[in-house]
Amino acid sequence: MNAARPDRPVALALSGGVALGAFHGGAYAALHEAGLPLRWLAGCSIGAAVAAVIAGSPPERRIEQLQRFWQLAALNPFPLAPYWNGRPPAGLPRQAYNMASALQAHLFGRPGMFHPRFMPSVGDPGLYDLTPLKEWLLQLVDFDRLNSGEIRVSIGATDLLSGERVLFDTGTGNRIGIEHVLASSSLSPFFPPVEVEGRLLVDGGLSVNLPLDFVLHEPRDTELACFVVELFARRGSRPSTIGAALSRSIDLVFGNQTRTLLEGQQREYALRAKLRELGDRLPPEVRDDPEVAPLLAEGQFAPAVLLCLGQRADLDEAGPVKIFDYSEATLADRWQRGAEHMRRALDQLAALGDGPLPPGLTVHDV
Repeated sequence: MNAARPDRPVALALSGGVALGAFHGGAYAALHEAGLPLRWLAGCSIGAAVAAVIAGSPPERRIEQLQRFWQLAALNPFPLAPYWNGRPPAGLPRQAYNMASALQAHLFGRPGMFHPRFMPSVGDPGLYDLTPLKEWLLQLVDFDRLNSGEIRVSIGATDLLSGERVLFDTGTGNRIGIEHVLASSSLSPFFPPVEVEGRLLVDGGLSVNLPLDFVLHEPRDTELACFVVELFARRGSRPSTIGAALSRSIDLVFGNQTRTLLEGQQREYALRAKLRELGDRLPPEVRDDPEVAPLLAEGQFAPAVLLCLGQRADLDEAGPVKIFDYSEATLADRWQRGAEHMRRALDQLAALGDGPLPPGLTVHDV
């Protein structure tokens, strides 16, 4: 399968979603196994943490390091969730298992992720402490490699005071460290804000949960293939309980945010394609006019294709607390679904062939 041309850069954009991020791991594993050269990683929240593990590991160890990242999170230090001997069957037993796992995470935290703050300090609000995540990432991630330029890394956060979106990008000279990843992952009020470069920062999902536009805005003269992994499904089924309705609302808040961003980017790319077409038809003396040339330059964007993967929760998921379900069975299921969705996306990319992409921005939903 020839899924990509050597001259077509490949990017991977990862949204936030706490424990739903195991889907990211499986998606990356399938992408890595396909042998595509990844040039750019963009992420928020758990997407930023997963991006750090990938970019901060040698290529031959990236899947192994991602598996270690999630295996520690799946450990059960207290006997609430693993009451069932082995994987529980589907239906009510599995729902009870998943709910117990999420309750356990809320009460006791998770190894390698966070633990409760029983006495939060005044002026530093947060129910949980991200110190376990910090210590685990420092073991897994080589931040010198992450900042080496081997893969461009962009992560998003939100300024808690101004509400502004904040982006850190190794491609523009920023050095990304552990504090930037923690800031991107600090979902208020669960986790306390992190001060970075004099700014009080919280989870990137509170401004833009998937920093895809940052990748698409970069001027390019070569085509781009970008895999977009959204952890909150925009499409769903009719809820039958209050818990299901709340879960569906959370999906819509974040899933529609990404869809609105995509629709805006499609309109922008269509306009750029028209500008490029217009410039090709104008005589040289008009194209070179000082007032016209800057406008036509906005059209000099090569086409791009987006392959959009969506994590859609199973019926047995833990409803509105599914993002805190770290049970071993659930994380394994999410990893497997991520890999399956990425393989379908790779098939769609391969089906485009080696010819040039259509003008503008082409979006394929997987």
